[in-house]
Amino acid sequence: MTEATDQPPSALRLLGRGITRRCAWCGDRRNYFLGWFKRQETCRACGHGYRRGDHAFELGAITANIILTFGSILVTLGVWIALTAPDVPLIPIMVVTAAIGLAGPALFYPISFTLWQAIDLIMRPPTASELAGEGDATL
Repeated sequence: MTEATDQPPSALRLLGRGITRRCAWCGDRRNYFLGWFKRQETCRACGHGYRRGDHAFELGAITANIILTFGSILVTLGVWIALTAPDVPLIPIMVVTAAIGLAGPALFYPISFTLWQAIDLIMRPPTASELAGEGDATL
């Protein structure tokens, strides 16, 4: 286990760690995931609990997943249309965006989870009790 720190990382560092599927607090890759879908309650490196006393944490992670999936669809549509305009092939673009819509939530699951943890740490900076190791968010 790494030692607790008194100051959280910067917002940019938190977001960078979250989008790269690292623990937002310590930056370790081992974080909460034992596999792509199997996770545990605390980071395996620093012991940081992901919930931080919030029992609805997964709602934010689901929202981040939806945003990442829809964003991927929009980027794909935008690039495809820009590259093939004015004769946009409708059937191939529908097939590709449908595949992204179906596979995106599974592909973005762990990323959305760690990204939401980073956003949560930015919105709700750790309290003194969390920094002292009280509750489920030992920092």
